[in-house]
Amino acid sequence: MKVSARTKGRPASKDKDGKAVAAVPARGPVGVEVAIPDGTDALVKAFGTEVVGSAAKGAIIISAQAFMRRLLDKGKTSSEIQSEMSKWKPDVRTIVKQSALEKATAGLDKLSPQERADLFKKYGAK
Repeated sequence: MKVSARTKGRPASKDKDGKAVAAVPARGPVGVEVAIPDGTDALVKAFGTEVVGSAAKGAIIISAQAFMRRLLDKGKTSSEIQSEMSKWKPDVRTIVKQSALEKATAGLDKLSPQERADLFKKYGAK
């Protein structure tokens, strides 16, 4: 399976004591082949029950947090979210790589008509 990674880098800054922290440049992307078997039985055989269980738990927590963020974006209250989470089960989602234009378009679609007009006015779009 091909696995890709890149770093965003970070600008120079100062730590909590005021000491300078050097900038770190963005690096990558890099793609490498990694032996990650398909299916839980093959994963357990390759990596062990503890590793597979821990990875699954981490992925499930991230999925739950994403679902909760979607509910927050819809204006749900804490008790409404708790109610939804008591019925929630993780699902299988495919990661879809989007271009910068697709991401921007999706973001624009979430804006109110007034927010969109303000944004276009600010950047000179018509």
